[in-house]
Amino acid sequence: MALENKYDISREVIRDLLTESSENPVAEEAVLQAETDLLGFAEEHALDPAPGLREKVLDKIRLLNAQKNQRQKLNLHDLPLLDESANWLDWKEVIAGIAPPDDYEDIHMHTLVVDDTRELFVAWVKEFVPEEVHHDLLESFLILEGSCKCFITSPDGNTRTIRLGEGDFYTMQPGDHHDLQITSAQPAKAIIQWKKLAA
Repeated sequence: MALENKYDISREVIRDLLTESSENPVAEEAVLQAETDLLGFAEEHALDPAPGLREKVLDKIRLLNAQKNQRQKLNLHDLPLLDESANWLDWKEVIAGIAPPDDYEDIHMHTLVVDDTRELFVAWVKEFVPEEVHHDLLESFLILEGSCKCFITSPDGNTRTIRLGEGDFYTMQPGDHHDLQITSAQPAKAIIQWKKLAA
């Protein structure tokens, strides 16, 4: 029996959990009863999705479909400013030949552009980006692979958590304290732009 998602438990797994020794295999009726009990428990304790989740998911699907139809070829030697109109598929394609070293610890950043107005990187993060704050630049990022949660505290003390996945773009405001936790099984890969503010 194929598992539908990572939370499914097959009858084989239930049988293994119930079997105490190879000499005393568990009866099939016990496996079926345990499966029925687990399904009943799951149904009884099921959580309703958060309000608006359906629309968020549909909006994300619409965005990704639109981006598939609005492709343009980027030039690695003349990259545009990163903004909310950035197409993650175009960025993913232009940096496809760039990879992190095999032995990087938790974060690796590869520089793409450094000039008077910005710094641009492709970054890989395995687990966590510690808290940071920028007062003299706008930090934007576009997620190319993986997913993360960003914990943000504004200068006036308001806190919020945002979740980002492939294709998502976000800009931190100056003075926002933020850290980031990877939520995907694989490292997150993103384009990061530090746009310098006028002095």
